[in-house]
Amino acid sequence: MITLHRRRWCGRLIAGILGALTVSSASWGEVDRQFQLSLSGQFFPNIKSSSADVRQQFLTGLEAEFTSDFDSDHLIGTFLPYGRIASSGGEMNHADIRELNLLYTANDWEGVAGISRVFWGVTESGHLVDIINQTDRLEGFDGEDKLGQPMVRASRLFDQDVLDLYVLPGFRERAFLPSDQPLALPFPIEEDKGLYGARNGQQHVDLAARFSGYRGLVDYGLSWFSGTSRDPEFIAQSNGTFRPRYPLINQWGLDVQLTLDSWLWKLEAIHRAFETEALTSDFNASIGGAEYTIYELADSLFDLGLLAEWHFDSRDDRTTVPLQNDLFIGMRASFNDTQSSEFLAGVFSDLDDSSSSFRLEASRRVLDDARITLEAQTFLDVDPDNAIYYLQDSDFIVLSLQLFF
Repeated sequence: MITLHRRRWCGRLIAGILGALTVSSASWGEVDRQFQLSLSGQFFPNIKSSSADVRQQFLTGLEAEFTSDFDSDHLIGTFLPYGRIASSGGEMNHADIRELNLLYTANDWEGVAGISRVFWGVTESGHLVDIINQTDRLEGFDGEDKLGQPMVRASRLFDQDVLDLYVLPGFRERAFLPSDQPLALPFPIEEDKGLYGARNGQQHVDLAARFSGYRGLVDYGLSWFSGTSRDPEFIAQSNGTFRPRYPLINQWGLDVQLTLDSWLWKLEAIHRAFETEALTSDFNASIGGAEYTIYELADSLFDLGLLAEWHFDSRDDRTTVPLQNDLFIGMRASFNDTQSSEFLAGVFSDLDDSSSSFRLEASRRVLDDARITLEAQTFLDVDPDNAIYYLQDSDFIVLSLQLFF
């Protein structure tokens, strides 16, 4: 089942796709096709529930990518739909168009029009500056999965720098896990009754810009965003539910990476100002740290990276900000084998109350066109006043097999 506002949005996208498909197939030129079939199992061993559908769930996802250059030297079209079916059904089934756009290149200019995804950031344990796309909370706990965003982007390419300008029409609300699902927020949400700081709600046109490049050993990005916040606040209702509210914001961001031999020094920092009255005051936040890599260990079997990053948030409110004074310590192993094996493990530790969380990610290519991945997280000694206390019994394991064809 898909909620009403998502059905309307998908309906408009489907109408646009059908219109595009009326063009004769010859005008598309040769179309490259790639598919990824994902088979996953999610397991929650500590969930206090008698329902097997809650303690374990199986998911099947299909992602396709179609690209064409239209027999042109300047134009590339991309269509990337995604859909997933869950064994529990309901709102856990969902679909999205990740990308549907045209890229035009000419000399030192680029332009993109349509639905696309944009990533900003350099740090490992979080991405403060990454704000263009809405987070797909139905797809993953770590927030790395993003929904497609309608946009027009114009880029000017310089020798060592790029200036990107964005016009972002239409806003996509965040979809939340149903209340009966593990990892769901600990209060009922009326997500189909979102509130907005903008008078025209979802129709508000957002603007963004980013200037990025490199100077010697330093890679940097300076960004600005003005529009509807992708992160909602929650307004309590008289019936005991909460409505998400998306205020208007201005956000200035900085991301920097310094490369010194085996060291990578990283920083992401933002200042967010609210244009309208909001429950949260203006604030500053940052993630800073380093990664040191030891190469060719065990007779060149693998490279080992050691990571440390500190999260700071000036709001200093543990009931609403999970990572406001937290330290991430981790290690990454990249194996020099034909299977491209990778391993990442790390611990988040709250420096105020000693709450902690351990996370593990691993992947390895199997056969010729498949990859197996493992994701797991456990929550340890979580303080009752910590923002993640509701997750204390939500340890999980996700095992997936991706088939590429």
